[in-house]
Amino acid sequence: MTTEWPAPSPRKVDKSRRRAPRKPTDISGSLSGRTRRPITVVDLSLTGCLVRGDAALDRGAILDLRLDLGARPLEVKVRVADSSVEGESLATGRPHYLTGLQFLGLPAGAAARLSRLLATERRRRVGALPPSS
Repeated sequence: MTTEWPAPSPRKVDKSRRRAPRKPTDISGSLSGRTRRPITVVDLSLTGCLVRGDAALDRGAILDLRLDLGARPLEVKVRVADSSVEGESLATGRPHYLTGLQFLGLPAGAAARLSRLLATERRRRVGALPPSS
């Protein structure tokens, strides 16, 4: 007797459970542990971010995140919440990985800078929307 198991469904993130809304971004930066790796932040909130990089990262790992924000980069400790291959990148032969990061102990000054950045991004994106009919 052969039992067929249903194909696994893609994991869906319950956005209503997030502690802070995320905003799409395109910010360069790096993650450091034993080595420094370049990343791109693809979305950002006051509690964490999603980054694209060239390596899968271990869940629970504590790393240093550096965001290139002009003359004063933003630096914060992060914990890897999840990491998986970006499906679209498999066709290129050089897979990229999406990694969810949780901010750990965001200092007040960094939180204020991040808040301003998110507000600016929100205004920029709202201004870019076509008028509704």
